[in-house]
Amino acid sequence: MTNSSSTDLEIIKSYGQEKIIAMAKSDHDWHVRLAAVEYVGDESILKEIVNNELTSAVAVKAMEQISDGEFLEDLCLNSPDSHLRLACINRISDESLLSKEGLSSLLEKMLINDSDEYVLRSVCENPNLDNQEVLIEVATSSTSDLLQRQLIRKITDEKILTDFALDNKNPFIRREAIQNPNLKNLQVICEVIKSDFDEFNRVMAIYKIPDKESLLEIIYDKSLHHRLGEIAKNTNFSLNDYFLKVLESESDEYKLRVAVNFIENENVLENIVINDLDDELRADAIRNANFNNQEILEKLMATESNRKILFDVVCKIENQEILTNYIRDNLKYNEVIVKAISRVDNLELLKELSTHQDSRIRLEAVKGISRYGNEGLLFNIALGESGEKICLEAIKSIHDRNCLIEIADRRFEKNIRLSAINRIEAKKLLGNYNRSKVHGSLDDLPFEAKLKYMALHDDDLEIRKVATSKLDDKRDLDDIISVGDETSIVAQNRINILFEDIKRIDNEFVLKQLTHSPDEDVSAMAQATLDDLNAWESRIAKINEIDDIDVLKDISRNDFNYFVRCEAEGKLEKLLFNIRFDEIESDFNQEKLKSIACDEGFSLEIRRKALLKITDETFSKSVRTD
Repeated sequence: MTNSSSTDLEIIKSYGQEKIIAMAKSDHDWHVRLAAVEYVGDESILKEIVNNELTSAVAVKAMEQISDGEFLEDLCLNSPDSHLRLACINRISDESLLSKEGLSSLLEKMLINDSDEYVLRSVCENPNLDNQEVLIEVATSSTSDLLQRQLIRKITDEKILTDFALDNKNPFIRREAIQNPNLKNLQVICEVIKSDFDEFNRVMAIYKIPDKESLLEIIYDKSLHHRLGEIAKNTNFSLNDYFLKVLESESDEYKLRVAVNFIENENVLENIVINDLDDELRADAIRNANFNNQEILEKLMATESNRKILFDVVCKIENQEILTNYIRDNLKYNEVIVKAISRVDNLELLKELSTHQDSRIRLEAVKGISRYGNEGLLFNIALGESGEKICLEAIKSIHDRNCLIEIADRRFEKNIRLSAINRIEAKKLLGNYNRSKVHGSLDDLPFEAKLKYMALHDDDLEIRKVATSKLDDKRDLDDIISVGDETSIVAQNRINILFEDIKRIDNEFVLKQLTHSPDEDVSAMAQATLDDLNAWESRIAKINEIDDIDVLKDISRNDFNYFVRCEAEGKLEKLLFNIRFDEIESDFNQEKLKSIACDEGFSLEIRRKALLKITDETFSKSVRTD
């Protein structure tokens, strides 16, 4: 039996409970177990199936028929199957099987104790999770960037948000804190604008400036002068007229410099660049985003002696020939040459500069070559360059694992070797159980031989550990475990990761190859994953037959499988966009439209389209879809 057709279901339904239970518990075909479990009437048997079933789809189906709240809570907290835990907590939430307090408590325990990121992120999305102490505790201790970002969106404590906004090393996490509407402190916003290394984060902070008075206060803060160009891009408030008057009437040099950053009239800016005697003022005018006169910039490249002015000119000039000639004629290390090299697109020139006697110029040239992605040239530099910093810069843009293992094999400097091995991307499936069919390439063999040799025999322990973490063959990893040194722990952790990865494989061909593995554990896990995949694919196919909006919405929000949720969401979007609104007349359909317009679970496009067809003007005015 490979499909649960309606005929098959009727046959199973006609059996007695004893036979149905036997099929649900022990039939070799999981499709039969899935079909049979639906007709098991004894909750104790269902619990037994949930606790012993290895195929997630069957366990979930049994769980859906159990009403014992304590048992379901225990599943959420203790089941080893992450799919089952996810489906269980979604069911508890959707069917309101617990009180609000009970559900909140369960979500808090799962957030603190669960180890699966998919489960944690689903838990975090639940609106019943609102205990600030727990949110803060997990947000400050989690090692998952995505989970931290979700949690930060729910935090209301401005002190905690400030810590994340100012001190966290991850720019995306800082960004979540900056965007949180509960972060309002103007001093914190100023510090972000002044010090954050991420331009987008600074822009987000600039747009949080609440009014013109606060904006002017920030503008005249001298510690923020280096950010005036970015602040001037804030389109919430136009200050052009204000600062034109400042230029006409003000004598204070710093206020004049500030004003130049906010002038929008290019003619005024050109006049300052050409005629003003104050070099600082001229530099501010050149940096202004509204100044882009290339003719003036090209003349300045030939005549300007002030290095600060030249730097700003190089930042904006577009003529590549002029940039190239300037580099060739002024090839002595300084900030202007560095900026020119960073903007030139002449690969031959960069190749020449990569052998220059000044190591600092060679470094800038390698950075330029990296922009081209010329891995062959970077590989040669990494092998032959004497400067470690330059070599490391070249390695940063090499992706080919054969090049990387060659660098690690031929260089003797530890930092260079470690950098090369760390750049090797670890594979996410146990392909070496059937090399000819899964890997399919003899090119893998020399790479894997060198990597395995380093993992087993390199003189440096750290090299051995990193090499071990990149292996994807359990037999190789078993060999390393048998050695019994510190690399054994790394090898065991790698095996655990590879086994977990099998659960995430969604390629039927690869899974079928893995089911033939000589390792029984790998074969069994691959078979279970394949079974689950087939179940999900079958459920995905059936979604196309569903036209009920409420059913699709329920699946898109609560199904335990990501791909099924996505398919339901796609069908829902398509269905709602194709509603023939011109045929809707009944009061029932008007109520349906109102429900869609108010439901934030739908996209804005759908809600707005529904709103256009609602005849109740009072209702329409009360709904916000901006």
